[in-house]
Amino acid sequence: MSGEQFVELFKELVDMERKHAERLKNLADRIGHPVLKVLLLGIADDSEKHALFYQAMVELSTRYQPAISQEEFRMLGEEIIRHIETEARMMEVTKELLNRFSDPRLKLLLAAVHDDEVKHHRVLVSIRDNVGGEYVVGEEDMWNAIWRDSPWHGTPGG
Repeated sequence: MSGEQFVELFKELVDMERKHAERLKNLADRIGHPVLKVLLLGIADDSEKHALFYQAMVELSTRYQPAISQEEFRMLGEEIIRHIETEARMMEVTKELLNRFSDPRLKLLLAAVHDDEVKHHRVLVSIRDNVGGEYVVGEEDMWNAIWRDSPWHGTPGG
């Protein structure tokens, strides 16, 4: 499959996920049972999230990705660490609650929350370890691009 074919596939998947989310929301609006309603809405939210992910894949495949400043990277790093810690605590809490209850309805909801906490934790750790750093441009990088790495060393290149 070519890059253009992947982009078209990603666009189709965006539409598919959005339509799926809309249908689930409409169904949830017609359901009176509160637990079934929130389960359907949760799945609809996931489909909307998937549509955003596929849209991001389109953007990654077709557009230049801007660098982030060192300050943005610092703020991102600090906040990600806080969220990783929170997700780890929530994983422990939901796991403990799963072991306390025998009601299959409660277990279904708790398992869904626990699974999400595990996924969120894994994604946040991956962001911390892999993603953010490659887009950071520091002041030293900028000066090196202007002076050291440029054949004109900061002067007009004419």
